[in-house]
Amino acid sequence: MSLLRVDRSPIRLFLFGLVGLFLMLGAVDVMWGHWVSTPPDTSNDEITSKGRNQRRSDYVWGAFMLVGGVGLFGYAVTSLIRRSPVLVLHEEGIFIDVGAPGDESVFVSWGAIDGVYCAAEKDPDGGPARDVLVIDFVDPEGLPSEPWGASWDGNRLQMDSAGWEKPIGEIVIHAGIALEHAQRLATESAAEEENRDD
Repeated sequence: MSLLRVDRSPIRLFLFGLVGLFLMLGAVDVMWGHWVSTPPDTSNDEITSKGRNQRRSDYVWGAFMLVGGVGLFGYAVTSLIRRSPVLVLHEEGIFIDVGAPGDESVFVSWGAIDGVYCAAEKDPDGGPARDVLVIDFVDPEGLPSEPWGASWDGNRLQMDSAGWEKPIGEIVIHAGIALEHAQRLATESAAEEENRDD
């Protein structure tokens, strides 16, 4: 039974799509339209040699902008349509999406997890600290060695929670309750086994 599902924020995805759309429009303007950008130099309605160089440069920049815009727009639209969760808490364990785009989420049982909590990760470039969801694994076997949107610190996985639709504190509370419940059931099951053996 699913206890909690965490998706990426649709507002953030919409903004990614909007940026992609503006990049595509900017590319069309730089390459052909010149409604906002400066057109190549001309003399008597004929393009000069300097203008030809400017046009080549415009095509290069426009191509970069177009590719970037299409990529961002495509990612945003696909993510909004598919709406695959970042993580899902179940009674049996947790599904986490740390593989490459298009990969299936990885399931990890609560027995393979030591703890789930939140932390603030310092920005190496001196920016503000980011909230990360930290999952301590007993053994991280079967998980990607180079996860997307996350990083490893030994057996500790740190997932960047920027752009998640649910607050990280709520996720940690639900995960803690589910983990505690699973550990209690495992202890009771082990005690029953011992009593049966006696």
